[in-house]
Amino acid sequence: MSRFTDFRAATPVSTLPSVLPPVDWASINAQAPAPVAVNYQGPDAQLPPAEVVVFTWTDHEWSAMDHVFLHGAAQGGSAPSSLVHKWLQYSRSAPGGSSPGGRLWGYYQLIDIQGPDGGKRRVLLMKSNAHLAHPPWLAGLEQMVAAVVSDAQPAHVYSIGTAGGATLSQCLGYVSVTDKGTLQLKVRDNTPSSLNGKTFPSPWFPNWNLMQKAQQLFLPLSKYATLASLQEVLDAAKRGKHEGAQELQPFSLNDLMNAALNPANLRAPQAVNFKGTPLLTTDTYYIAPGDMDYAALEMDDAAVGNAVLQAGKNFVFVRNISDTLVPAETPAHQAIPEKARGAWSSALYDAYGLFTSYNGALAAWALIAAS
Repeated sequence: MSRFTDFRAATPVSTLPSVLPPVDWASINAQAPAPVAVNYQGPDAQLPPAEVVVFTWTDHEWSAMDHVFLHGAAQGGSAPSSLVHKWLQYSRSAPGGSSPGGRLWGYYQLIDIQGPDGGKRRVLLMKSNAHLAHPPWLAGLEQMVAAVVSDAQPAHVYSIGTAGGATLSQCLGYVSVTDKGTLQLKVRDNTPSSLNGKTFPSPWFPNWNLMQKAQQLFLPLSKYATLASLQEVLDAAKRGKHEGAQELQPFSLNDLMNAALNPANLRAPQAVNFKGTPLLTTDTYYIAPGDMDYAALEMDDAAVGNAVLQAGKNFVFVRNISDTLVPAETPAHQAIPEKARGAWSSALYDAYGLFTSYNGALAAWALIAAS
């Protein structure tokens, strides 16, 4: 599984306390987000209004969003049923689909986030089932964003989720925040678009004042991506039947290790302000060949940003590094094939993407609460 294949999950989602820790809001003197009751009229009804819309995409991202924004502080008991939260389907004017997630566009919930000034921000959380790299491609993604923004009429739109690292400094579990995205299209259904190759900037950037507090709650990926765990992930990837497993066979963990993945560098994850530096949005699963001048590598945001701008709104992208830059060669200068690099990247996402997404959701909370 990877950021490319982990999409259109079925509802509801559940998060177990044994997998993700409760959010200790009191430790940073903050209030947990409060769910807002919705008079739900079915999937074809108009969305409720909100000051902020937050899109997320994959199953890992959705589970982390559900946990951070809806479960609040520590919950009593350990029964999984106590942590299942049913999301509301939204598919007004959306095409049908044969995927497990059903019709596009996706699922939503409504919450209030309290800022340090005591004011509340009404926020629409949206798990999108439309993606740039899957049918109905760019056109469907643009239609989905336009529909959500037209209904909710937010001032600000966030796209949050997993991403590939673009540099060795972007360690597993770090979070990149940027106001700009560059679009690179290679899929035949997308390439006729005049947007290909363009960069889209937002005229707005959120307040950073609460980020230091949020970082106190970030999960150190050194707790999960230990050397022993990484070895287990590699062994499982080699045994797998997915593309690249065979090509991965000759390579050891030492061959694939670098500064971005070294557990010694994962003890204090950070949110990094990349204001003015674009992330790269692709419609194919792309791994950086080496250090690149991007905030992150992902598969939706630049197209989302353009659609938001067309609606006259502002956007920001909050991307957690779920799969780090993979070496192109071993320390002995043996080339690592692209399929092997892709298999390792996918294995890292599968093993650690839920934990990195927890950090990303907390970073998004900090920006919303402070702005």
